[in-house]
Amino acid sequence: MYCRSHLLLFLLGAISLGFSQDNPPYRAGFATVHLVDSSRTYKPGTTPSDRLHYRPLDLDIWYPATADPAEAPMLFEDLFRLHEERANAYQDETDYSGYSDELILYLAAGFGLEALEGKQLLKKQISSYSGAPPAAGSFPLIVYMAGYNGMGWESYRLLEQLAENGFVVLSISSIGAYPGDMTNSLQNTMEQVYDAEFALSFMEKSGDFPADTDRKGLLGLSWGGMSGILLLDRHPDFKAMASLDGSDTFYYGDTEQDDAYLSEIYAAGVLHPRKTQAAFLHLEAGDRLDEFTPTDEYCYYKKISSPAHYLRFLESRHEDFGSIAWALETNPEEMALYEEIQGAVLSFFQEYVKEEPVFQARYQKMLQQESITGESLEYAAEELVSLSAIGKIVDMKTGAALPYVNIGLIGTEIGTVSNRSGVFELDLTESHRADTLRISMVGYESAVLPVKALLQPNTARTIRLKEAVSELDEVVLTAREWKRKTLGNKTESNVIGHLFHYDYMGKEMGIRMNVGKKPHLVDNFSFHVYHNRFSGKVYFRLNIYRLEGGKPLENVLKENIIIAVAPGQTGRISKDLRPYDIVLNEDVLVTLEWIEAEGKVKPEEALAVSVGVLTGGTYERNSKEAKMKKRLRGLGLGYTMDVRY
Repeated sequence: MYCRSHLLLFLLGAISLGFSQDNPPYRAGFATVHLVDSSRTYKPGTTPSDRLHYRPLDLDIWYPATADPAEAPMLFEDLFRLHEERANAYQDETDYSGYSDELILYLAAGFGLEALEGKQLLKKQISSYSGAPPAAGSFPLIVYMAGYNGMGWESYRLLEQLAENGFVVLSISSIGAYPGDMTNSLQNTMEQVYDAEFALSFMEKSGDFPADTDRKGLLGLSWGGMSGILLLDRHPDFKAMASLDGSDTFYYGDTEQDDAYLSEIYAAGVLHPRKTQAAFLHLEAGDRLDEFTPTDEYCYYKKISSPAHYLRFLESRHEDFGSIAWALETNPEEMALYEEIQGAVLSFFQEYVKEEPVFQARYQKMLQQESITGESLEYAAEELVSLSAIGKIVDMKTGAALPYVNIGLIGTEIGTVSNRSGVFELDLTESHRADTLRISMVGYESAVLPVKALLQPNTARTIRLKEAVSELDEVVLTAREWKRKTLGNKTESNVIGHLFHYDYMGKEMGIRMNVGKKPHLVDNFSFHVYHNRFSGKVYFRLNIYRLEGGKPLENVLKENIIIAVAPGQTGRISKDLRPYDIVLNEDVLVTLEWIEAEGKVKPEEALAVSVGVLTGGTYERNSKEAKMKKRLRGLGLGYTMDVRY
């Protein structure tokens, strides 16, 4: 259950008493229930006496409640720290103590805030009351399927609001198989479905919560939308399902891994949308297709014959469908957006589960807003023509192959790196035929050439780079007793990290290091790896950039400095820089660039560099031609440089 950078999309939580209907009829009671499903083995190779042999299951339940007006509501950390508690309880391989304190910083930074602002969230009140007496009566049940590796706190405010308006909410965490390391495979997705079925059985038998299980609906967030429709297929008595930008609508062509997972589920014959009788509401982000051109789609709501409703929020991002941007008050637009989302979901369940006619009027009113449309995203129906730009890069004078040269499509994120033999292959589409490539490498003059020059079969594909001649600035180091210090971020976190992922060869990530004006001689560079799933050795290039106006300029290094990481290697990895005579006398941006991997890289492979508090934040780009962007404010990668001055 380790934290990946892409978890940021839906490991969300927040606080504020903020949006709710005026004077909702109930308070939101909250309880957790620990169960064990003895029909399923959780940890392989164990006996029934092992505490993890059978499947553990913790339910988070919100319900309509009464409460003493003087009673204090819960703090956000009461929900948030359950993640750390269960991360430790559901496995016995890694100690996740301290995970919550680090993760809250990571979440805040990922939403454009200073990392330390996340600490303030933990102590703020929410609208849930722990153990409050249930209200009299029987209330419809909403089953919430959490997003990838997620829990109910990612959407806590919406779940509270449902409880305040007369629904019992049963939150099903996304755990996956042992050790709780979720993937989007059919097997792991079905684990969440089986968890929901076991929880439903408990709710039907238990008299502790005022749930009417004959009137029930489904709510899914992100990949929870996929597990939601799988559950719906197995239990057609659900009256309605709402999807918060869920993967029940899927566009092929983004990553091979997710394409394969979706195809696996579809080919398994476990979905029968034509048989669905439940009403359906799909809310979609406006930026789903901003970074890739889809080749196909799977839209569940388009395949059903029961009432289907669709809303696309044009100015929204995927992460806006959880609670955190709204609760952090990132900006008025995002807060108003989340209030619209909450109102749509609440009124949808009121109409289709409670049979109160309130949704249709709201739905039509929302469709009249300029920022919302009922027109779905369209993928490229015509087949995309794939192109491969292939070439070999050599030294103009000697003819020797040049390894690790950057090849990038100018003005885009598209790029790659030549291999040890100087050969590269860049996958493009017909739309790139008229574009231009830049070929660049430390110590050589850059070259540019049109893509079409590498596509013509009768044209030589060898590219010759001319060695750059540059005069180095003279730096005088006087003989004296050296002072030593370590620059950068010394974090060695074993729970929070930022990823070099299998699909991003050429990706570069770094932090700013404050050197000052005095000459500093660099002795050593190191970085801390807390997680490494690569099955072969991987290689990184060290880059040190001058800064102007806070933006990186040229690389001050005049030769490649390569750092190898062995398969599965973790901990602090160091590179002796004394042989390179690197002298710095100004602040710099220090990055690592992934340039090579031995063997075939599998979709699940990745390497996570530890992240910790650092004022300057983390910078990254996917290729040399892309702009360097700050991704995390107040959090920096675990890079250090030992220097003398």
